[in-house]
Amino acid sequence: MPLDPAQRHQIEQDAVTTVWKAERLAACDEAIALLREIADLERDDDGDVIIGTDADGHNDLMSRIIALLATHDL
Repeated sequence: MPLDPAQRHQIEQDAVTTVWKAERLAACDEAIALLREIADLERDDDGDVIIGTDADGHNDLMSRIIALLATHDL
């Protein structure tokens, strides 16, 4: 039995919402992994995290944070 247009529209909207939620959950999982990594970093005497760079001034962790924010529009 064919679906009426309203039912078809609702199914499409539910599918879009499900995909959006899955993408948000994946973004949260990535962010949590980065936060756990930051929590394990060395700290200075004041308790601030020390985020160092290599000889060229690059930092893989910061690059990954920037990529996460850009990819997920956070």
